[in-house]
Amino acid sequence: MLYCDCPLGAALPDIPAFSCPDNFGQVQKLAFQRLEKTAGTANTMTAETITKLATWTPLLSAKDGTKVVVTPYIYEPTVEAGAALTYGGGNATPGGIVEILGSESTPFTASFKKLPQEIIKAMKALMCEAGQIGVFLINGNGQIACDKTGENLHGFPVWSLFIGDKTIGGLEAPDSNAITWNFMPNWSDNFTIVKPEFNPLTQLVPAATPGVGG
Repeated sequence: MLYCDCPLGAALPDIPAFSCPDNFGQVQKLAFQRLEKTAGTANTMTAETITKLATWTPLLSAKDGTKVVVTPYIYEPTVEAGAALTYGGGNATPGGIVEILGSESTPFTASFKKLPQEIIKAMKALMCEAGQIGVFLINGNGQIACDKTGENLHGFPVWSLFIGDKTIGGLEAPDSNAITWNFMPNWSDNFTIVKPEFNPLTQLVPAATPGVGG
């Protein structure tokens, strides 16, 4: 829902100046982590620790709530911001003026191509974590997008996570599996891009699973 202070401030809020454009580009991999390592204790990193491979490496093999899992490359990613939630129009409101109540959630959609279904089956377990799991987005430049609370960095909360069954592409397309979820309204208000000292596309690799092809 739209939240506005009441009463309003004495003047309009300042719009900060900027010198660098903010453009994340194509998402190529995803890193999931629970929002909380234990009940009431958040999983977070700092602006310094998130850039270091030494921070991430133990998380990939962790056996507790700090564990991070990284997906294979994704294809056809789209993130289209939710539309305005409205009320009224016509005879429902004075003058037929539509009221803005807030915004819809933001859907994320992508697909995996030609993956062994053992990998898909393993990732489907993440659907049970929806609402308590966060995602870090990794782009083609090796940058990581994350959420920010105060000085703490963490994954964007993920809701309604779905990983689909195999779609057989036939003669004109490769086989694929869909992945979709929703971000809550205002999910990108604290969107933060960091440039690690390593390449997360190649150096954050899933743990090898015996018997599963690449």
